[in-house]
Amino acid sequence: MKRLLHFGIVLYKATLTVMTVALFIIVGVSVFTRYFLNSSLGWSDELSRFLFIWVTFLGAAYAYGLNEHIGLDFVVDRIRSEKARTVIRLLGEICIGAVIFVIAWFGWDVAVSATNLSPALDIPMTFVYGVVPLTGALMLVQNVLKILQWIGRLRTMPTAQERR
Repeated sequence: MKRLLHFGIVLYKATLTVMTVALFIIVGVSVFTRYFLNSSLGWSDELSRFLFIWVTFLGAAYAYGLNEHIGLDFVVDRIRSEKARTVIRLLGEICIGAVIFVIAWFGWDVAVSATNLSPALDIPMTFVYGVVPLTGALMLVQNVLKILQWIGRLRTMPTAQERR
């Protein structure tokens, strides 16, 4: 399981790195051709926009997997009982999973029903919109793993009688 998670992290990093470098190069070449050669690349704005969308969504999934998203746990941290804190965090993950599911579900609906082509690149918009259900599915897998971790922590916590 750890190997699979490590492979996923490496794959996220590699994909995000390649897309970010491509985005940087495309925007740089576009700026150069527009301002120094007085000729713009008709496809560069569209491709850079699509790459930016994909980098944003994949980056969100990557950050979620590493628990790097912003968290407001000052209220939870004030609770004295470790078990109560764990239950609250577990419930939080369940709520997050529900939201991710809804976003992925409706993202799938939008991606599948998109029949138009992009103006400059002439690619189906399904590929652009497809990032929403794809990252939703990736985040749901991560969410289930996190829920299982919190349940595992709850099971290994000593009960009140065991602590006496």
